[in-house]
Parts: sequence; C-alpha cells; structure tokens
Amino acid sequence: MNTVALTQSQKELLINKLQGYFFSERHEELGLIGAENLLDFFLKECAPLVYNTALKDAKHVIDQQFASLEEEIYILEKR
Repeated sequence: MNTVALTQSQKELLINKLQGYFFSERHEELGLIGAENLLDFFLKECAPLVYNTALKDAKHVIDQQFASLEEEIYILEKR
C-alpha cells in the first residue's frame, strides 16, 4: 500500500498538532523536521492498520444492513 497522500494544508495542520501535543504533554519542543519525520512514520506504519480497520467496520455495517433487508423481504413474501 502506498503512503497516504495529504494536501499541503492537511500536512501543515497535522505537523502543528504534533508539535502542540509534544509541547503540552511532554513539555518538549518538536522541530519542523522532527514533526515531519514523525508524521511520515505514523502515515507509513499506522495508516494501513487504521484503513483496514475502517474497511472491516464498514463491511460489518453493510452486512448488518443487508441482513436487515433480507428480513424485511422475508416478511413481505406472500405465503
């Protein structure tokens, strides 16, 4: 799977959030290069897991909706 493609504004927003997190939680300054590297790491290592989990969740919802439709069709059948 390829790395996640972000717009420049999305990347800047996430970098700012990482820098803010480091400062508020760890009381450390995280420079621009460090924040970019950390963001790249998260996108490479974590994004596929999050993506696959989201797909699994979506499939579960679709399966539930399909089962519900099958039940409704069964109820409507003439006997």
